[in-house]
Amino acid sequence: MLPFLLAISLLPIHATVLGVAPQHTIVASTRGATLQLQPGTYRFRVPKNASVLRPGIGVDGLLDRATKPWTLREAVPARPFVAGLPARGKVVIIDLGSYLPHVTLVDSSGHPFDLATAFRGKTLLLSFIYTRCPPGDLCPLTSAKFARLQQQIDPKHLHLLEISIDPTYDSPAVLKNYGVRFGAIPSRWTLATGTGSTIQHLLNRFVISSIEDTTGHYVHNDELFIVGPNGRVAFIARSAAWVAGGALAEARSIDGETSNPFELFELSLVASIVSACGGSEYAGIVILDIALISAIALAVTWILWRLGRRLWKKS
Repeated sequence: MLPFLLAISLLPIHATVLGVAPQHTIVASTRGATLQLQPGTYRFRVPKNASVLRPGIGVDGLLDRATKPWTLREAVPARPFVAGLPARGKVVIIDLGSYLPHVTLVDSSGHPFDLATAFRGKTLLLSFIYTRCPPGDLCPLTSAKFARLQQQIDPKHLHLLEISIDPTYDSPAVLKNYGVRFGAIPSRWTLATGTGSTIQHLLNRFVISSIEDTTGHYVHNDELFIVGPNGRVAFIARSAAWVAGGALAEARSIDGETSNPFELFELSLVASIVSACGGSEYAGIVILDIALISAIALAVTWILWRLGRRLWKKS
């Protein structure tokens, strides 16, 4: 595990070992990283476990280009990332009360951090996205809500984190461009990626589906996890239909601040209705809107009826 304060820029990559060279180095071919590394064959230093890497083996690692030759840190044997359904039986699932796992992720500036400890002491709002998601679909809508939230949070107490489900395309540079589109402020909102094996591990543990139905397009579920300052999951919205104001109220409540009870009720109500509708966000929101309009109409009717009775008595 890399220390959080490691002052270097790293690039998650996948490569295939072609040969083992002297001085703990390997020759490997890689598809590269979007906007940051061209596909090709390179020589990498692998300081710890070069002995377990053999020709033909796939390897995931964090590329440090500040050394000569370049160093592949945290190199582990791994298959290429393949989107799909989460493998529930292979991991301990993240649920209410779970601690965030110790995995190394990389932010949009290439800085590595440990997910389990990087945000300790703050309440964290965490979701999963990918940058090629079409306009108007789940990811841009979630990021738009994050953009709204970042203007309202106190960065000393709250932080936002979006993790890419598309590590083969979403390099740190791609995430940086995505953040610019939404006006992400790094001190408030982190966009992160990782090696394919790391992201696959997280998708399994958080039970996030990511099925690539066409090239570059993923069908996935969207959930919001709110993690307390102690690093444990305190709230889960099982749908993208969560409301920004309600999420902020819930996060502030978890952080020990005073929250708007009506916004907390709204967040809980939306989640309950969506669940009752079999996970249909559209149906859930429509039902909620109808229910609210009906409640308002009934209240207005009752008030008018009371006023009418008083006027009738006076006359």
